[in-house]
Amino acid sequence: MRPVLAIISFTLLIFTAVSANAQDDTVKIKPGIQWDTAVVIKPTHRPEHLIGVRYDYSFTDVSMTPDMGTKGVNSPVNIAVLYTYYHPLWNVIDIFGLQTGLRYTRYGFVNSEYNFSRFQQTVSVIELPLISAFHIDLEEHFRILLSIGPFIGYRFATTKENGFDCFDNRVDYGIQGGAGLAYIFGRRFELHLEGTFHYSLSMLYHPEKMSSISWLYSYPWQASISLGLHVKIK
Repeated sequence: MRPVLAIISFTLLIFTAVSANAQDDTVKIKPGIQWDTAVVIKPTHRPEHLIGVRYDYSFTDVSMTPDMGTKGVNSPVNIAVLYTYYHPLWNVIDIFGLQTGLRYTRYGFVNSEYNFSRFQQTVSVIELPLISAFHIDLEEHFRILLSIGPFIGYRFATTKENGFDCFDNRVDYGIQGGAGLAYIFGRRFELHLEGTFHYSLSMLYHPEKMSSISWLYSYPWQASISLGLHVKIK
């Protein structure tokens, strides 16, 4: 539950930032206008379309209940192709955006206590993120990036000796959140450095995989640092 609570806390942080940004809109009274008439001066932001490629280096593990003595492993092979659309939400929230694409990733664990021998499993996944992507412009060349949203995926390969069986869940889904910094250069290019946390709500195994009496709950998660290059398209 701790990863889920962390993501909920991060979501509240994002909406706090959105509210603070909304308060920056300036209300001014123009000379010659009656005292009860106000003109709201808001900055205008044009919609932006970006396509990009991102590389992630991840640390991954599986949260198991009851505890099976698993340990996390590094996952250096993660890459995504993304489309980002920045636009004012309801013509009010200027920092809003949407992001989707395709992501190839691996997650897994190692267990030295399994049948008194070392057991390691890695699962390859194709993911489709559906992300709310917020951006807070600092200066001409910098942006703070905040993101939150669900993802769906399919587990298509495993390093397990006999492959998948009927107790392995192949469909993946969950929630992710992240934060980072963007550097804008050449007017059309953005370099994104981000930290992201993925938590799968789809168990790796059916609860009865080990026993029909004592159920096993297994939820994969990832902590990643990523570097992406994005290009604005007209």
